[in-house]
Amino acid sequence: MTEKSSKPLLRIQNLCLRFGSREVLRGVDLTVNEGEVVVLIGASGSGKTSLLRCINLLNTPNSGRIDIDGEIIFDATADSGVSRIPIAEVNRIRSKTGMVFQQFNLFPHMSVLDNVTEGPVIVKRETRKEVEVRARELLAQMGLEGHEHKRPAQLSGGQQQRVAIARALAMHPKLMLFDEPTSALDPELVGEVLKAMSALARSGMTMVIVTHELGFAFEIANRVVFLDEGTVAADGSPHDVLLKPEHPRLKSFVNRFHETADMLRPFLETR
Repeated sequence: MTEKSSKPLLRIQNLCLRFGSREVLRGVDLTVNEGEVVVLIGASGSGKTSLLRCINLLNTPNSGRIDIDGEIIFDATADSGVSRIPIAEVNRIRSKTGMVFQQFNLFPHMSVLDNVTEGPVIVKRETRKEVEVRARELLAQMGLEGHEHKRPAQLSGGQQQRVAIARALAMHPKLMLFDEPTSALDPELVGEVLKAMSALARSGMTMVIVTHELGFAFEIANRVVFLDEGTVAADGSPHDVLLKPEHPRLKSFVNRFHETADMLRPFLETR
């Protein structure tokens, strides 16, 4: 686990989201400090992905407030009304976050190198020469040296997801968001992506991760947050949340992952 500071990088207050008459998020509060790795777990439909997408306004909440790095990105609280933040400001603040999706979302007609350099050159107006140097360094960190001129279709799923991580990092984010980054991978490819994410966490990157890989969550997280029907039902250390669950639905959720439970059992005697 990484060492975290006490300075909040992400602060979410009383966040609510509805799709029609369906309440997806119901008053979520969450603070993530610099250098902290927070893993979101919960059953399908519990609001994990919706919460992640609200953080960079891919989903627009109905009410609540989101601050990133001390700046308001969304504010629709009861006492303030709706704060209409200029789109240019939203995009600037949003650029502080990088997001990696379940599907890799790479440009199929571009090389690996061009996929990584496109954002900094087009969005941030950085010089291509400088961006390419950084992109090659990131690809090497992801174990992809020598693949720079391949197209995504020439790579395995695990390699494509590592390109997606490098692409997000190329934008110099302060916060990385991962939405079930291994769910679309064959089992034998999961490990290489989790290894890359573990190295990123050890480097001190602030991360919010949605995953069903509970063993990985136990290893990497500073905190594990359990969402249930759009609310935060548990928030604590991996040891407390995964090994000593008190919430009945959390107990049921953890117990469904028998293979993970078997892997975690040795920790019961040592922690």
